[in-house]
Amino acid sequence: MNYSELSKPLYHGSVISFQEIDLSQSVPKKDFGRGFYTTNDSFQAEKFARLKAKRIQTDKGYVMVFRFQNTEGLSIKCFSSSNEEWFDFVLRNRGHDMLAAPISNEVFDIVIGPVANDAVGLVLNQYISGVYGDSTTAEAKATAMRLLLTQKLNNQVFFGTEHAISRLNFLEAYDVYVD
Repeated sequence: MNYSELSKPLYHGSVISFQEIDLSQSVPKKDFGRGFYTTNDSFQAEKFARLKAKRIQTDKGYVMVFRFQNTEGLSIKCFSSSNEEWFDFVLRNRGHDMLAAPISNEVFDIVIGPVANDAVGLVLNQYISGVYGDSTTAEAKATAMRLLLTQKLNNQVFFGTEHAISRLNFLEAYDVYVD
């Protein structure tokens, strides 16, 4: 299968500059699980670097640029839109298994799909807290899904294993300054 996202430069925004990826530094309970997140959108990575820099009250962040090589032997999951399968996958990875449809226990080296930005995070949190009705009902999930369909979501490319990380080549890092 052709994954166009993997043939383009991949950007990662951070408050530290690095060339080697250390999966042990990744944070649990993110959209696609614990791992290394990138995007094909340099502006999205820059925005994320600025946001993280503001949170720790520093004036500078960094964007690292990587190139991916060779999907052979990797398990890849691709979500083409923020559909119900994506919604359940994000819920599960964020620690809300009881609200997500059951799936196989397959582990993916790479996951490609929409990023759950702040607006999506708000919809997810409202769904979980019962704002749309009982979170265990199809009606509440349908309401959340309708709200998500109005969102223009950028992509993210997640690397969850050392095997996948080994296919990333560091190209460069550049500074991003907080406005």
